[in-house]
Amino acid sequence: MEFEELVDKLKDELQKPLPGMKGQIKMAPKPVNDTRFNFDHLDDVKLGGVLILLYPKNGSIYIPLTERNKYPGVHSGQISLPGGKKERQDADLIDTAIRETTEEIGVPSEAMHVLGNLSELYIQASNFKVLPTVGYVTQSPEFINDEREVANLLEVSLDELMNPEIQFSKQMKVRSDLELYIPYFDVQDQMVWGATAMILSEFITVLNRIN
Repeated sequence: MEFEELVDKLKDELQKPLPGMKGQIKMAPKPVNDTRFNFDHLDDVKLGGVLILLYPKNGSIYIPLTERNKYPGVHSGQISLPGGKKERQDADLIDTAIRETTEEIGVPSEAMHVLGNLSELYIQASNFKVLPTVGYVTQSPEFINDEREVANLLEVSLDELMNPEIQFSKQMKVRSDLELYIPYFDVQDQMVWGATAMILSEFITVLNRIN
């Protein structure tokens, strides 16, 4: 599918009822923590926004993922979508996702166009409720990584992302007292799991509806 056609179809599809938990749960760590999907009763959660940014490159369609730098935190070194915590100056979580994408990988905010949103997701480990936004730029960006936050940037084609042969699972100790069965995407020898994998799983479910 051509880039412009995909953008048009995605914009329409994201206005329809979303797959939600049915799309996310495919890549959820097991046993599934129900608070990921039933979080309306939770108090004092932090709010965040992430961005799935589509762009054309060499006849294919790509999104960027970032490898986080090592830091004293639960998501240290993980592969993630550009994004972060809502700040006071952000009008909403879409604004958060765009601002954070500019700060982390240097894509100008004025170049980004919003197509819609995916379903919110609660991340228990960091007490974040995250809203994923889907957007695009019309040309392949000149990425500029923020060295404080981004160790590496992965450019991932939709063809690669939607290939079921990159989906695996394994047992993994996520805390000293907790071992889980982790579904993940093996992307360029990197393990994409947790909330990022769940968000991408819902996105793939939406893409499959329009292909």
